[in-house]
This record gives sequence, C-alpha cells and structure tokens, in this order.
Amino acid sequence: MTEKSSTQERVEQLANLLQHDIMTNCWKTGAFLRQNELEQRLEVNRFTVRQVLELLTQRGQLEHVPYKGHKIKEHSAEERDLITETRLLLEQGACKKVMQHITHDGLTQLEAHAIDFRNSLQSGNTRLLIESNFLFHKHFYDFCNNPFLAAEIRSLREKGLRVSNPGWHQANDSERACQEHFAMVEALRNKDLLRLEHLIYLHLTGWKRARETEYLPMNT
Repeated sequence: MTEKSSTQERVEQLANLLQHDIMTNCWKTGAFLRQNELEQRLEVNRFTVRQVLELLTQRGQLEHVPYKGHKIKEHSAEERDLITETRLLLEQGACKKVMQHITHDGLTQLEAHAIDFRNSLQSGNTRLLIESNFLFHKHFYDFCNNPFLAAEIRSLREKGLRVSNPGWHQANDSERACQEHFAMVEALRNKDLLRLEHLIYLHLTGWKRARETEYLPMNT
C-alpha cells in the first residue's frame, strides 16, 4: 500500500466515524463544526480535519458556507425515500453480478466481516462496528466486477442518512442488520438470487419500517 492510499484510507475511516456521530445527532441540524474541536475529537492535525470535512461535504453530510465553515446539512425524508429507491435499483441489479463473480475466498472474507460486525455489536465497540459494516458492503459490491457501479453504490449509501435515524444505537435494528449480513453470505453461497434480492430490500428499507412503526396507533 502506498503512502497516499494509506492516508486516504485513514481519512475515510475518520469520515465514517464522524458521519456516525452526525447520524446519531451529536450535533443539531445546521450546527457548524469547529476545526479545533474536531482536532481533539479525532486526535489528528488541522490538515487531516480539513480532508475529512471535504469528504463529508462530498457525501452530502455537510454543507460548506464560505467564510463560515462547514455545517450539518439538513436532509428531508423525501430525499431519503428517493435515495433508497435509487439504491434498491442499483444494489438489487448488482447482486446478480456479485453472485456470478464472487469466489470461495471472497465468501470467506465476506463472512469474516459479518463476524467482525457481530463481535463489535456484542462488545459495544462503535468504531469497529462502523468499520466492519463499511468493509462488509464494500467487499460485497467489489465483486460486481464494475468499479463504476461499486463506487456509485458507495456514494449513494453515504448520502442522506441523517433523516433515517439509523439504529446502531437501537438493539433490535443492530441485531437485524447483523442477521441479514450472515443471510446474505448464505444466499450467495447457495446461489439463491431471489433470496439475496429480498435480503437487500429488507436491509435497505429497515429504517422505513421503523419510522412507520413509530406512528402506529397504540392498541387499546
């Protein structure tokens, strides 16, 4: 690995951690992120903080305001619905190619990422949970044998997440995601395309079902 790729990997890891903080409402929508505070929070220098902020702006998590800095971008529920619809079209379409090209070693590594996610969930290590989840999905779509498609899927996955109120701080949602990871590996191993497509649907729309449940009337 070159020095440049190692640096970029570190920036992406830090961006993932900061994105998780944004998603779980560590800052209010519209709040400005202060570079000196982020230097301490991430334990890095100002140059690295700027790279992280630029990456999160590209992902649509932040908005750059000239002469003021970077602030938390507000996303509407309608935007997340449209992003989810687009992701379903791309990811369900890509899973057939993944099934065609994944290798035995690829399946073994994918399962290892699923195990890492489960272990991180059980230990309560949020940093490892984020990283193992990112690696699982990156590794999965790397086997679609189309780097442009894989990059587009990752880009969409990183946009518009704040409004979904993702459930890694909610036990039921975290456990559901964990189980779905292992089920995806099994579907790939069994060459069960219909099962895999359904699992991807469940994985991408879990936030919508959770949102709908919040507004169901209580039984009396």
